[in-house]
Amino acid sequence: MHFGFSGKPQGVNPSLPLWFFAFIPFKLGESLLIVTLPLLIVQGVDGTVGDVARIHALTALVGVVGFIFWGNLSDRLRVRRPFLILGFLGFGFCTSLLSFAETLPQAILYSTLNGFFMTSITPASSALVVDSFPEQEWSGYFGRFYQMSGWSFVASLVLGIVWLTGRSSLVDPETALRRLVLFAGTITFLSVLLCWGWVKEPHHHQPRRRFSPQLLGRLTVAVIEKRATFYPARLLYFVWHPDLLKATFREALPERPRWKTLPGVALLETRLGRYCLCSLFLFISFNLIFVPLPIFLTERLQVTNAQIFAIALSKASLETWFYVPIGRYIQQHSGWRLQIQATAARCGLFGIFTLLALTPPHPSNLLIVGLVQLFNGVTWAAISVSGTTAIARLAPKSQEGLAIGFYNASIGVATAVGSLGSGFFALRFGYSACFGLATCIAALSTLWLYQLQRESFSTSLTHPND
Repeated sequence: MHFGFSGKPQGVNPSLPLWFFAFIPFKLGESLLIVTLPLLIVQGVDGTVGDVARIHALTALVGVVGFIFWGNLSDRLRVRRPFLILGFLGFGFCTSLLSFAETLPQAILYSTLNGFFMTSITPASSALVVDSFPEQEWSGYFGRFYQMSGWSFVASLVLGIVWLTGRSSLVDPETALRRLVLFAGTITFLSVLLCWGWVKEPHHHQPRRRFSPQLLGRLTVAVIEKRATFYPARLLYFVWHPDLLKATFREALPERPRWKTLPGVALLETRLGRYCLCSLFLFISFNLIFVPLPIFLTERLQVTNAQIFAIALSKASLETWFYVPIGRYIQQHSGWRLQIQATAARCGLFGIFTLLALTPPHPSNLLIVGLVQLFNGVTWAAISVSGTTAIARLAPKSQEGLAIGFYNASIGVATAVGSLGSGFFALRFGYSACFGLATCIAALSTLWLYQLQRESFSTSLTHPND
């Protein structure tokens, strides 16, 4: 799961540490794999949309386990660079092997190992920022770091378009796709060399990574459209601990009967818990759309691989640009209304995908998909920033980081469930049923979100000092 930050750094020297740039080759390779993986599964190893969904779900679950494992181990050993090098090497080797995969089991194995090793990078890189800079500068440096990641994603899409377009007359589409995946793996080895030379272990280690109020309106969770495959649970400031997580919800509740202390009941008694559950259903609907979407475009609408990259490029560029103004808006206003408006808009956009699946293919469909994805980029920028802001404001004081971690973990569950569901419904009932179900779930989640917003507003009027 991936957290990013929107907005300009505050109180930070314009110069960036050299080790930031060691991540660029890896980010290019990672971004290329995110777009090419579903295409390779179907076109390279004769998989189906159900196989794509299963790989998404499996790597999501492995990612959750890997994040907790590597994050705890990194904190226990108090070293960062070895875990970065391990992650870069693991990604490079697994992605390179994936480009030569001839069978579906091979692709599943390499993708799963990739998901496990890549999660060693996130907690180590996040901890490196926290350990290297004063707390008042975390927001700025995280912002620079993830802005660099966002534009690396855009650059990788440009590279993919040029690669696939330029080689279309030289080799067949499958070969061009495999070579692009191989390039994604081999370029990451450059990050290994740069990390070895530029990344130094910090002299001091932060035992606890606390949530900073400066992050409100700057913290985003870009997990579904771009990084759902490998990052369902990026918990930046701490490694999730069950006892601390229980305390987060226990502090939000008054004294109550013993039967109401059961985990599920206690969770639903808090607005924070209900918001997380609502978000879980909302992100399930997102996965029902976006996991099978590339296969739908290539199979039903006859969209080429290069056009898939072009659609992703336009969406990612607009999304990245909107993070800044949306982040500034949320710093000054409540993000509830913006999030409700964005999710409601997505219901309409998902409805358009459902109609496209119900009607015969038409040349104008490509233009329609491109426009819909542009609007999806804008809505995603709003949802990703406002979601973490709402969680932090619903959480008990001093428990904001833990609450965001739980929110992020619930999105990891949604990634797995939504991915499996998308494969099942797309194969069994068709794309129209899959997209229609996603639209209905998103609409119901939006209504629930509106109800939670009214509850939050009423509570703030009744208890203004809470």
